[in-house]
Amino acid sequence: MNRYKLTISLVILSIATFVVTGCKKLIDAKPLDGFSVVSDKPYYSIGDTVVFSINQDVDEIVFYSGKPGNNYNQIGRNFEPGTNILKFQTSLSQASKTNNGDTLLLKIATNLKSYDSAGIANANWEDLTSFAKWPAITTTGFVNSGSIDISKFNTADSVYIAFQVLGKQNAATQQRKWQVQNLTLSNLLADSTFTPLFAAPFTSAPNPTTDTVPYFQFVGWTQVNLKNNPLFSFINPNYNAWNVGDFGINALNAPIVINNKPCNLSGVAIQSAYPITFDPGPTSIKNNPDNEDWLITSPVNLKLVRHDFPTAVIKNYVNTPTKGMKYLKANGVYASYSFPIDASFKSGKTYDMVFVAQNTNLDQKKEIVKHVTIKIN
Repeated sequence: MNRYKLTISLVILSIATFVVTGCKKLIDAKPLDGFSVVSDKPYYSIGDTVVFSINQDVDEIVFYSGKPGNNYNQIGRNFEPGTNILKFQTSLSQASKTNNGDTLLLKIATNLKSYDSAGIANANWEDLTSFAKWPAITTTGFVNSGSIDISKFNTADSVYIAFQVLGKQNAATQQRKWQVQNLTLSNLLADSTFTPLFAAPFTSAPNPTTDTVPYFQFVGWTQVNLKNNPLFSFINPNYNAWNVGDFGINALNAPIVINNKPCNLSGVAIQSAYPITFDPGPTSIKNNPDNEDWLITSPVNLKLVRHDFPTAVIKNYVNTPTKGMKYLKANGVYASYSFPIDASFKSGKTYDMVFVAQNTNLDQKKEIVKHVTIKIN
């Protein structure tokens, strides 16, 4: 028994010795108290270049130009009401004067509780059909809806945008076939900041090219078949439903596979790219029962804003300089950073250009923010 006590005592003593002699306090991150940045002058014209002088070495320097999308004062802004513009394209086929009762409606709701008949019936839908442009009987190809302002709904936590097909039974002709594609929705703020609302998670500043691209996969399309939902066939093609998944169903988890194609609960193959189609079947099918089918987006907050991002990391932890950065290390100046004033800046405006400097170690970060005010002539 005494032998065990001796062993335990030796272990405790060894641990204590290691704590006293083996553990050393990490060196604190270097202080930033004297860090400064100055510009070569306070006024500039379009086409000039600002030259900033940086007085000391730090681990990382991040720069914000002050333009919309790169404004340091807006890095924490995630929600703000602005102007919400909806756009899409539609096409029509199998159209004739005898099936003139068939229609496609655009609607919006703020209180949809479920993607089923009960949820649709209990939601308060506002009809926006008259605000969009639609294909006529003689139209071929897709028609642009135009810009539809839905800003009045941005007081709600979220909205749901829907396309409702109504097809009427007709002994003389088949019902109309509709397609929808390229839906986009945006939030434009007074400072000209533009946020696409059906887009990938934001990881960078605004991009005029990618921000206006319609992304099928981020809309979260759901179809709800309310009328004419016959049992599907594993042999014949299936119709009378939008070709996207039911709620919670997509091509990866589809419960039905027909001819090696994932299908929704109506037996219609699930589409994973635009266009989305409501197909009542070929023109040879007459006297098709009434259809009512909904194509609905996922909920979207119209006040969503992409927070602002840095213009550039002008120095990183391995001392890789960005374009415009020069290491001088002379006359009290550690480095200079040259930044062009291009045509995206506005004459007569003042910009708050910001440098965020950091020094770090494994468990500590020190940061300082320096503002430099620049006036554009």
